[in-house]
Amino acid sequence: MKKLITAILFLILSSPLCFSASDFHFSIEPRLSVSYGELNELLYGSDENLVSQLDWEQKCLFNLGLSAGFSFHNFSVSALFDYSLPLGTSYMTDSDFNHNGERYSWTEHPIEKNININTELALAYEINLYSKFSLIPELQLNYLFSLFEAGNGNGIRNDNSIRVYGIDYRRHSIFIFTGFSLKSQITSRLNIKASFFTAPFIYQNSFDYHHGKKHPFSSNDIQTGCFTKYKMDFSIGLKFNDTLSIKLFSDMLMSFPDRGILYTDYYGDKMELLTSQQSGASIKYIKAGTSLIINF
Repeated sequence: MKKLITAILFLILSSPLCFSASDFHFSIEPRLSVSYGELNELLYGSDENLVSQLDWEQKCLFNLGLSAGFSFHNFSVSALFDYSLPLGTSYMTDSDFNHNGERYSWTEHPIEKNININTELALAYEINLYSKFSLIPELQLNYLFSLFEAGNGNGIRNDNSIRVYGIDYRRHSIFIFTGFSLKSQITSRLNIKASFFTAPFIYQNSFDYHHGKKHPFSSNDIQTGCFTKYKMDFSIGLKFNDTLSIKLFSDMLMSFPDRGILYTDYYGDKMELLTSQQSGASIKYIKAGTSLIINF
């Protein structure tokens, strides 16, 4: 047993000596981008028809980010962080529908606080197909955090003008994406890459608070799903030297609504599961930007 343990320790400790420094690569990537998107908060009635929809606008956002990557031969691991700053005023629209699917109430609220964080952890393996083409299967863990505070709004209900109190909303989203990229090395300095991903696992947890003097209330909704989120990426990379490269990129996230459970204190003093209704959530955005890649 001692000989076996000694042999295992020897293999573990001596394995890094079997590879040269050129086998390992590390890079950091400051990134700037702008994005436009929308989060949707949905409520379905007992007949599964849509009864309420809140659309949280995200236009236009300026994203400050940083990514870092580590590669060993064809394997690579990368991490990404983006923090968004609003460039202008976005709005939340709150719509209610009757049993016939007709909207009878609509209000618009300015979003006074807007926080968005996007993080990503990815594992990939590059398969060389031809001299200038490669296929890259990839697995991604994506976490999104959004927080909004919408002020008092104005609108119409049953053809009458109304003014209503504001709403606060925050959402935690976890997506596991899987997919592939196709990369083409046009020249020794120029490459292009196109990617497509879908999410076999989706988890979303949202909280909202409706302000009001007479009847303020809160709700918490949870959705899980699979293959309702799709992401497409496209990038062009230009290499200056072995240390510096620049990249132009665009990302797009599309989704179908996921349905789930709803807890609320609308009908009482405590948060309780509402079995007569279902919650729903969806998201979409498009993003474009540039990054500077620094290789070590």
